[in-house]
Amino acid sequence: MPSLPRIITVDPTYTVARIVRGVMDLLGYSVVQVDVPQGADALDEVQRGGATMVISAWDLYSEMQGLEVALLIKQNAPGIAIVLLGDMEDPEHMNEETDGDPPFVYVRRPVDMLQFIRVMQAGMRGESIAQAATMASNSSGGAFMDSNVPAIDPNNARVTVKKMLSDLGAMAILLVARNGEVVLEEGASGYLNRDHLMKALLPTVSTTIEMSHLVGGQAQTIHFYDGEDKDVFVLSVGLHHFLCVVYNGEMGARNFGNVTRFGRKGAQDLIALIGAGAFIPPRQQQPAVVEKSISTKRKEKTTEVAVVEPAIERPVISVAEPEPVKLEPIANLDMSIFDQLGNLDLSKADDVFDMDKLAEMVNTAGQKQITLEDALSIGVLGDFGADGKS
Repeated sequence: MPSLPRIITVDPTYTVARIVRGVMDLLGYSVVQVDVPQGADALDEVQRGGATMVISAWDLYSEMQGLEVALLIKQNAPGIAIVLLGDMEDPEHMNEETDGDPPFVYVRRPVDMLQFIRVMQAGMRGESIAQAATMASNSSGGAFMDSNVPAIDPNNARVTVKKMLSDLGAMAILLVARNGEVVLEEGASGYLNRDHLMKALLPTVSTTIEMSHLVGGQAQTIHFYDGEDKDVFVLSVGLHHFLCVVYNGEMGARNFGNVTRFGRKGAQDLIALIGAGAFIPPRQQQPAVVEKSISTKRKEKTTEVAVVEPAIERPVISVAEPEPVKLEPIANLDMSIFDQLGNLDLSKADDVFDMDKLAEMVNTAGQKQITLEDALSIGVLGDFGADGKS
Protein backbone atom coordinates (compact mmCIF):
# COMPACT_ATOMS: atom_id res chain seq x y z
CA MET A 1 0.00 0.00 0.00
CA PRO A 2 1.48 3.40 -0.97
CA SER A 3 2.43 5.68 1.92
CA LEU A 4 0.72 9.01 2.52
CA PRO A 5 2.31 12.23 1.17
CA ARG A 6 4.84 13.65 3.66
CA ILE A 7 5.05 17.40 4.28
CA ILE A 8 7.78 19.08 6.33
CA THR A 9 7.24 22.60 7.69
CA VAL A 10 10.18 24.67 8.95
CA ASP A 11 9.36 27.59 11.24
CA PRO A 12 10.47 28.36 14.80
CA THR A 13 7.10 30.07 15.50
CA TYR A 14 5.11 27.17 13.97
CA THR A 15 2.90 29.66 12.12
CA VAL A 16 3.64 27.94 8.81
CA ALA A 17 2.61 24.61 10.33
CA ARG A 18 -0.83 25.97 11.27
CA ILE A 19 -1.36 27.48 7.81
CA VAL A 20 -0.41 24.26 6.02
CA ARG A 21 -2.53 22.12 8.32
CA GLY A 22 -5.55 24.38 7.71
CA VAL A 23 -5.11 24.17 3.92
CA MET A 24 -4.77 20.38 4.01
CA ASP A 25 -7.94 20.09 6.11
CA LEU A 26 -9.77 22.44 3.77
CA LEU A 27 -8.76 20.46 0.68
CA GLY A 28 -9.42 17.11 2.35
CA TYR A 29 -5.93 15.67 1.87
CA SER A 30 -4.63 12.92 4.15
CA VAL A 31 -0.94 13.61 4.74
CA VAL A 32 1.85 13.06 7.23
CA GLN A 33 2.96 16.50 8.45
CA VAL A 34 6.26 16.92 10.31
CA ASP A 35 6.86 20.33 11.95
CA VAL A 36 10.47 21.31 12.82
CA PRO A 37 11.83 24.66 14.07
CA GLN A 38 15.21 24.88 12.30
CA GLY A 39 16.74 24.17 8.89
CA ALA A 40 19.14 21.54 10.19
CA ASP A 41 16.19 19.57 11.56
CA ALA A 42 14.50 19.77 8.16
CA LEU A 43 17.61 18.40 6.41
CA ASP A 44 17.70 15.50 8.86
CA GLU A 45 14.01 14.72 8.26
CA VAL A 46 14.48 14.79 4.48
CA GLN A 47 17.45 12.44 4.76
CA ARG A 48 15.59 10.15 7.17
CA GLY A 49 12.23 9.74 5.45
CA GLY A 50 12.09 11.95 2.38
CA ALA A 51 9.25 14.37 1.68
CA THR A 52 6.68 15.32 -0.91
CA MET A 53 6.82 19.03 -0.03
CA VAL A 54 8.83 21.31 2.25
CA ILE A 55 7.27 24.63 3.33
CA SER A 56 9.66 26.90 5.17
CA ALA A 57 9.54 30.39 6.60
CA TRP A 58 11.92 32.86 4.96
CA ASP A 59 13.42 33.99 8.25
CA LEU A 60 14.31 31.13 10.61
CA TYR A 61 16.04 33.37 13.18
CA SER A 62 19.23 31.31 12.98
CA GLU A 63 22.41 31.03 10.95
CA MET A 64 20.67 28.86 8.33
CA GLN A 65 17.84 30.82 6.70
CA GLY A 66 14.98 29.50 4.59
CA LEU A 67 16.72 30.25 1.28
CA GLU A 68 19.76 28.16 2.22
CA VAL A 69 17.50 25.32 3.40
CA ALA A 70 15.64 25.33 0.08
CA LEU A 71 18.84 25.27 -1.99
CA LEU A 72 20.40 22.46 0.05
CA ILE A 73 17.28 20.31 -0.19
CA LYS A 74 17.00 20.88 -3.94
CA GLN A 75 20.65 19.95 -4.37
CA ASN A 76 20.20 16.62 -2.58
CA ALA A 77 16.58 15.81 -3.51
CA PRO A 78 15.51 17.71 -6.65
CA GLY A 79 12.13 15.97 -6.76
CA ILE A 80 10.83 17.63 -3.58
CA ALA A 81 8.54 20.65 -4.05
CA ILE A 82 9.70 23.59 -1.89
CA VAL A 83 7.74 26.68 -0.87
CA LEU A 84 9.22 29.63 1.03
CA LEU A 85 6.74 31.74 2.95
CA GLY A 86 7.83 35.33 3.59
CA ASP A 87 6.47 37.82 6.10
CA MET A 88 5.47 41.43 5.45
CA GLU A 89 8.97 42.74 6.19
CA ASP A 90 10.66 40.09 4.04
CA PRO A 91 11.55 40.62 0.34
CA GLU A 92 8.55 41.23 -1.87
CA HIS A 93 9.78 39.25 -4.90
CA MET A 94 12.42 36.66 -5.73
CA ASN A 95 13.83 37.20 -9.24
CA GLU A 96 16.49 34.51 -9.41
CA GLU A 97 17.47 33.30 -12.87
CA THR A 98 17.33 29.54 -13.11
CA ASP A 99 17.20 26.92 -15.85
CA GLY A 100 13.79 25.36 -16.24
CA ASP A 101 11.49 25.49 -13.24
CA PRO A 102 12.65 27.61 -10.29
CA PRO A 103 14.06 25.57 -7.39
CA PHE A 104 11.28 26.84 -5.11
CA VAL A 105 8.21 29.06 -4.98
CA TYR A 106 8.27 32.21 -2.89
CA VAL A 107 4.99 33.45 -1.40
CA ARG A 108 4.82 36.59 0.70
CA ARG A 109 2.24 37.42 3.31
CA PRO A 110 -0.50 38.56 3.27
CA VAL A 111 -0.96 35.35 1.33
CA ASP A 112 -3.18 35.07 -1.74
CA MET A 113 -5.07 32.00 -0.53
CA LEU A 114 -6.13 30.91 -4.01
CA GLN A 115 -2.53 31.02 -5.18
CA PHE A 116 -1.30 29.16 -2.10
CA ILE A 117 -3.99 26.50 -2.49
CA ARG A 118 -3.07 25.97 -6.15
CA VAL A 119 0.59 25.58 -5.18
CA MET A 120 -0.26 23.03 -2.47
CA GLN A 121 -2.49 21.05 -4.84
CA ALA A 122 0.22 20.98 -7.52
CA GLY A 123 2.79 19.78 -5.00
CA MET A 124 0.52 16.96 -3.82
CA ARG A 125 -0.10 15.83 -7.41
CA GLY A 126 3.56 16.00 -8.43
CA GLU A 127 2.90 18.89 -10.86
CA SER A 128 4.90 22.08 -11.35
CA ILE A 129 4.35 24.38 -8.39
CA ALA A 130 5.97 27.24 -10.34
CA GLN A 131 3.26 27.08 -13.00
CA ALA A 132 0.57 26.86 -10.34
CA ALA A 133 1.95 29.97 -8.62
CA THR A 134 1.91 32.03 -11.83
CA MET A 135 -1.52 30.85 -13.00
CA ALA A 136 -4.13 33.58 -13.29
CA SER A 137 -6.29 33.71 -10.22
CA ASN A 138 -9.54 33.98 -12.13
CA SER A 139 -8.78 30.89 -14.23
CA SER A 140 -8.58 28.42 -11.40
CA GLY A 141 -9.93 28.61 -7.91
CA GLY A 142 -8.93 25.12 -6.96
CA ALA A 143 -10.96 21.94 -7.30
CA PHE A 144 -13.08 22.83 -4.29
CA MET A 145 -14.05 26.18 -5.88
CA ASP A 146 -15.31 24.69 -9.14
CA SER A 147 -17.04 21.55 -7.91
CA ASN A 148 -20.75 20.89 -7.35
CA VAL A 149 -22.19 24.40 -6.95
CA PRO A 150 -25.92 23.87 -6.28
CA ALA A 151 -28.31 25.43 -8.77
CA ILE A 152 -30.67 28.27 -7.91
CA ASP A 153 -33.69 29.44 -9.92
CA PRO A 154 -32.67 32.90 -11.21
CA ASN A 155 -36.26 34.03 -11.76
CA ASN A 156 -37.36 33.37 -8.18
CA ALA A 157 -34.05 34.69 -6.86
CA ARG A 158 -34.51 37.92 -8.82
CA VAL A 159 -37.79 38.59 -7.02
CA THR A 160 -36.02 38.31 -3.65
CA VAL A 161 -33.06 40.45 -4.73
CA LYS A 162 -35.30 43.20 -6.13
CA LYS A 163 -37.22 43.35 -2.84
CA MET A 164 -33.90 43.59 -0.95
CA LEU A 165 -32.75 46.42 -3.22
CA SER A 166 -35.94 48.33 -2.40
CA ASP A 167 -35.80 47.63 1.35
CA LEU A 168 -32.12 48.48 1.70
CA GLY A 169 -31.96 51.47 -0.65
CA ALA A 170 -28.65 50.22 -2.05
CA MET A 171 -26.95 51.20 -5.30
CA ALA A 172 -26.64 47.59 -6.47
CA ILE A 173 -26.90 43.99 -5.30
CA LEU A 174 -25.08 41.04 -6.87
CA LEU A 175 -25.66 37.33 -6.21
CA VAL A 176 -22.44 35.44 -6.93
CA ALA A 177 -21.51 31.73 -6.78
CA ARG A 178 -18.23 30.64 -5.22
CA ASN A 179 -16.86 29.67 -8.64
CA GLY A 180 -16.96 33.36 -9.62
CA GLU A 181 -20.15 33.18 -11.70
CA VAL A 182 -22.50 36.15 -11.28
CA VAL A 183 -25.93 34.55 -10.97
CA LEU A 184 -27.81 37.88 -11.19
CA GLU A 185 -27.35 41.58 -10.50
CA GLU A 186 -29.78 44.38 -9.82
CA GLY A 187 -29.27 48.13 -9.69
CA ALA A 188 -26.32 50.19 -10.91
CA SER A 189 -23.75 47.43 -10.67
CA GLY A 190 -21.52 49.03 -13.30
CA TYR A 191 -19.86 51.15 -10.63
CA LEU A 192 -17.80 48.10 -9.56
CA ASN A 193 -15.27 46.08 -11.51
CA ARG A 194 -16.85 42.66 -11.20
CA ASP A 195 -13.69 40.69 -12.00
CA HIS A 196 -11.70 42.46 -9.31
CA LEU A 197 -14.60 42.11 -6.88
CA MET A 198 -14.84 38.33 -7.41
CA LYS A 199 -11.08 37.85 -7.09
CA ALA A 200 -11.04 39.80 -3.82
CA LEU A 201 -14.03 38.03 -2.28
CA LEU A 202 -13.47 34.38 -3.24
CA PRO A 203 -11.02 33.75 -0.35
CA THR A 204 -13.79 34.70 2.07
CA VAL A 205 -15.86 31.85 0.65
CA SER A 206 -13.17 29.29 1.49
CA THR A 207 -12.97 30.80 4.96
CA THR A 208 -16.72 30.37 5.42
CA ILE A 209 -16.48 26.72 4.38
CA GLU A 210 -13.68 26.13 6.87
CA MET A 211 -15.39 28.02 9.70
CA SER A 212 -18.64 26.11 9.19
CA HIS A 213 -16.94 23.02 10.64
CA LEU A 214 -15.99 24.98 13.75
CA VAL A 215 -19.25 26.81 14.49
CA GLY A 216 -21.80 24.11 13.78
CA GLY A 217 -22.15 23.49 10.06
CA GLN A 218 -24.42 26.41 9.01
CA ALA A 219 -22.21 29.47 9.29
CA GLN A 220 -23.65 32.83 8.21
CA THR A 221 -21.37 35.83 7.77
CA ILE A 222 -21.64 39.57 7.15
CA HIS A 223 -18.55 41.46 6.01
CA PHE A 224 -18.48 45.26 5.78
CA TYR A 225 -15.90 47.12 3.71
CA ASP A 226 -16.00 50.87 4.42
CA GLY A 227 -14.43 53.01 1.72
CA GLU A 228 -14.38 56.62 0.65
CA ASP A 229 -16.10 56.03 -2.70
CA LYS A 230 -18.13 52.90 -2.02
CA ASP A 231 -19.23 50.74 0.90
CA VAL A 232 -19.75 47.03 0.30
CA PHE A 233 -21.57 44.49 2.47
CA VAL A 234 -20.96 40.79 1.75
CA LEU A 235 -23.50 38.29 3.11
CA SER A 236 -23.05 34.55 2.81
CA VAL A 237 -25.86 32.51 1.24
CA GLY A 238 -25.09 29.03 2.48
CA LEU A 239 -21.63 27.73 1.58
CA HIS A 240 -21.78 28.27 -2.16
CA HIS A 241 -23.17 31.78 -2.82
CA PHE A 242 -22.85 35.27 -1.41
CA LEU A 243 -24.57 38.65 -1.81
CA CYS A 244 -22.74 41.90 -2.44
CA VAL A 245 -24.72 44.97 -1.34
CA VAL A 246 -23.13 48.18 -2.67
CA TYR A 247 -23.65 51.70 -1.29
CA ASN A 248 -21.89 54.97 -2.01
CA GLY A 249 -19.18 55.92 0.42
CA GLU A 250 -21.44 57.95 2.72
CA MET A 251 -24.43 55.63 3.09
CA GLY A 252 -22.97 52.24 4.00
CA ALA A 253 -22.34 52.78 7.70
CA ARG A 254 -25.81 54.32 8.17
CA ASN A 255 -27.50 51.20 6.78
CA PHE A 256 -25.69 48.65 8.89
CA GLY A 257 -28.86 47.90 10.87
CA ASN A 258 -30.99 47.57 7.73
CA VAL A 259 -28.50 45.17 6.14
CA THR A 260 -28.40 43.09 9.29
CA ARG A 261 -32.20 42.90 9.37
CA PHE A 262 -33.38 42.81 5.75
CA GLY A 263 -30.16 41.46 4.26
CA ARG A 264 -30.11 38.42 6.50
CA LYS A 265 -33.80 37.80 5.78
CA GLY A 266 -33.12 37.97 2.03
CA ALA A 267 -30.21 35.55 2.42
CA GLN A 268 -32.49 33.14 4.30
CA ASP A 269 -35.06 33.33 1.46
CA LEU A 270 -32.36 32.53 -1.09
CA ILE A 271 -31.12 29.60 1.02
CA ALA A 272 -34.71 28.27 1.00
CA LEU A 273 -34.69 28.45 -2.81
CA ILE A 274 -31.44 26.46 -3.00
CA GLY A 275 -32.64 23.82 -0.54
CA ALA A 276 -30.58 21.40 1.53
CA GLY A 277 -27.63 21.65 -0.88
CA ALA A 278 -26.88 25.17 0.36
CA PHE A 279 -24.93 23.80 3.34
CA ILE A 280 -23.51 20.60 1.83
CA PRO A 281 -19.70 21.06 1.69
CA PRO A 282 -18.09 20.80 -1.74
CA ARG A 283 -16.61 17.45 -2.73
CA GLN A 284 -12.87 17.43 -2.26
CA GLN A 285 -10.52 16.08 -4.92
CA GLN A 286 -8.25 13.43 -3.43
CA PRO A 287 -4.53 13.45 -4.16
CA ALA A 288 -3.17 11.30 -6.93
CA VAL A 289 -1.44 9.00 -4.45
CA VAL A 290 -4.72 8.13 -2.78
CA GLU A 291 -6.45 7.60 -6.13
CA LYS A 292 -3.68 5.20 -7.13
CA SER A 293 -4.09 3.36 -3.86
CA ILE A 294 -7.83 2.97 -4.39
CA SER A 295 -7.32 1.80 -7.96
CA THR A 296 -4.73 -0.72 -6.84
CA LYS A 297 -7.09 -2.11 -4.21
CA ARG A 298 -9.84 -2.57 -6.78
CA LYS A 299 -7.48 -4.35 -9.15
CA GLU A 300 -6.32 -6.64 -6.39
CA LYS A 301 -9.88 -7.52 -5.48
CA THR A 302 -10.71 -8.23 -9.12
CA THR A 303 -7.67 -10.49 -9.41
CA GLU A 304 -8.67 -12.41 -6.32
CA VAL A 305 -12.07 -13.13 -7.76
CA ALA A 306 -10.56 -14.24 -11.08
CA VAL A 307 -8.30 -16.88 -9.57
CA VAL A 308 -10.98 -18.63 -7.54
CA GLU A 309 -10.92 -22.33 -8.43
CA PRO A 310 -14.07 -23.74 -10.04
CA ALA A 311 -16.34 -26.07 -8.13
CA ILE A 312 -15.46 -29.77 -8.11
CA GLU A 313 -17.30 -31.64 -10.84
CA ARG A 314 -18.57 -34.93 -9.48
CA PRO A 315 -18.79 -37.86 -11.98
CA VAL A 316 -22.26 -38.96 -12.96
CA ILE A 317 -22.92 -42.46 -11.59
CA SER A 318 -25.07 -44.53 -13.99
CA VAL A 319 -27.43 -47.04 -12.36
CA ALA A 320 -27.94 -50.31 -14.21
CA GLU A 321 -31.47 -51.00 -15.32
CA PRO A 322 -33.19 -53.77 -13.29
CA GLU A 323 -33.51 -57.15 -15.00
CA PRO A 324 -37.04 -58.10 -15.94
CA VAL A 325 -38.75 -60.57 -13.56
CA LYS A 326 -38.99 -64.04 -15.07
CA LEU A 327 -41.42 -66.58 -13.48
CA GLU A 328 -40.85 -70.26 -13.52
CA PRO A 329 -43.06 -72.00 -16.06
CA ILE A 330 -46.01 -74.04 -14.75
CA ALA A 331 -45.31 -77.71 -15.12
CA ASN A 332 -47.75 -79.73 -17.20
CA LEU A 333 -49.89 -76.70 -17.99
CA ASP A 334 -52.82 -77.70 -20.14
CA MET A 335 -53.68 -74.72 -22.26
CA SER A 336 -56.87 -76.45 -23.46
CA ILE A 337 -58.67 -75.40 -20.28
CA PHE A 338 -58.95 -71.93 -21.75
CA ASP A 339 -60.96 -73.37 -24.57
CA GLN A 340 -63.83 -74.08 -22.16
CA LEU A 341 -64.29 -70.41 -21.14
CA GLY A 342 -67.15 -70.02 -23.55
CA ASN A 343 -69.07 -72.84 -21.81
CA LEU A 344 -69.10 -71.24 -18.34
CA ASP A 345 -72.48 -70.74 -16.71
CA LEU A 346 -72.74 -67.03 -15.99
CA SER A 347 -76.27 -67.24 -14.58
CA LYS A 348 -74.96 -67.24 -11.01
CA ALA A 349 -72.59 -64.36 -11.50
CA ASP A 350 -75.12 -62.01 -9.87
CA ASP A 351 -74.88 -64.03 -6.66
CA VAL A 352 -71.65 -62.20 -5.94
CA PHE A 353 -73.66 -59.03 -5.27
CA ASP A 354 -76.40 -60.81 -3.19
CA MET A 355 -75.61 -60.15 0.49
CA ASP A 356 -77.70 -63.11 1.80
CA LYS A 357 -75.98 -65.61 -0.46
CA LEU A 358 -72.59 -64.13 0.40
CA ALA A 359 -73.31 -64.67 4.13
CA GLU A 360 -74.31 -68.26 3.45
CA MET A 361 -71.14 -68.84 1.49
CA VAL A 362 -69.03 -67.49 4.34
CA ASN A 363 -70.79 -69.64 6.98
CA THR A 364 -70.37 -72.81 4.97
CA ALA A 365 -66.88 -72.06 3.75
CA GLY A 366 -64.31 -74.58 4.88
CA GLN A 367 -66.86 -77.25 6.07
CA LYS A 368 -66.03 -80.82 5.01
CA GLN A 369 -67.31 -84.21 6.14
CA ILE A 370 -64.76 -86.92 6.81
CA THR A 371 -65.05 -90.56 7.72
CA LEU A 372 -64.30 -92.10 11.11
CA GLU A 373 -61.16 -93.69 9.73
CA ASP A 374 -59.92 -90.31 8.45
CA ALA A 375 -60.60 -88.74 11.84
CA LEU A 376 -58.69 -91.46 13.62
CA SER A 377 -55.80 -91.28 11.19
CA ILE A 378 -55.29 -87.55 11.61
CA GLY A 379 -55.72 -87.77 15.40
CA VAL A 380 -58.87 -85.65 15.66
CA LEU A 381 -60.69 -88.24 17.90
CA GLY A 382 -57.71 -89.30 19.96
CA ASP A 383 -56.61 -92.93 20.54
CA PHE A 384 -59.39 -95.53 20.81
CA GLY A 385 -58.82 -99.04 22.05
CA ALA A 386 -60.06 -102.24 20.55
CA ASP A 387 -63.27 -102.02 22.51
CA GLY A 388 -63.90 -98.60 21.05
CA LYS A 389 -63.05 -96.82 24.34
CA SER A 390 -60.21 -94.51 24.92
